[in-house]
Amino acid sequence: DMWQNPKEIRRFRFQVGLVFQYPEYQLFGETVAADVAFGPTNMGLPPEEVEKRVRESLRFVGLSEDMMEKSPFELSGGMQQRVGIAAAMLLSPGVLLADEPTSALDVTLQKQVVEEMRMVRDTFGTAIVLVAHNLGVIGAMADNVLVLKDGKTVEYGKTGDVLANPQADYTRALLAAVPRLRR
Repeated sequence: DMWQNPKEIRRFRFQVGLVFQYPEYQLFGETVAADVAFGPTNMGLPPEEVEKRVRESLRFVGLSEDMMEKSPFELSGGMQQRVGIAAAMLLSPGVLLADEPTSALDVTLQKQVVEEMRMVRDTFGTAIVLVAHNLGVIGAMADNVLVLKDGKTVEYGKTGDVLANPQADYTRALLAAVPRLRR
């Protein structure tokens, strides 16, 4: 219970990263660098360390250094999402909470974001709690899946098992609603 010791809440906050569904809700700085630097600056890291981590984090998500001084609001949705991921991962959190991180993106950008988040997981060992309606994203990213309906658990299990052999009517309905290409 993190609320048991209020002095520990700040430390706990630095162990959790957050990626918003709409990156523009997460971005607020005048520049990409200012946005990404917000967390480590508030953590009290020295400016040289903050700058080093900002550069590394942006490079990790495939954004070049020339993006640092741009306004995040001039970037495409996919680039904004990358900035959000870079900011969330800058402190190497143990857990990343991602709320529909691909919902506002076209399918090619969705693929890029999924690949970047998997790279984060594999590189840093970060646990990712992913909220998504897109079962393709779930299938590509999740080891386990929890299906909720009206805030209640209807099914939980290994992703491959749940998607291949759903037990709950609601899960079957979700899978049946996935568009299929017809020839």
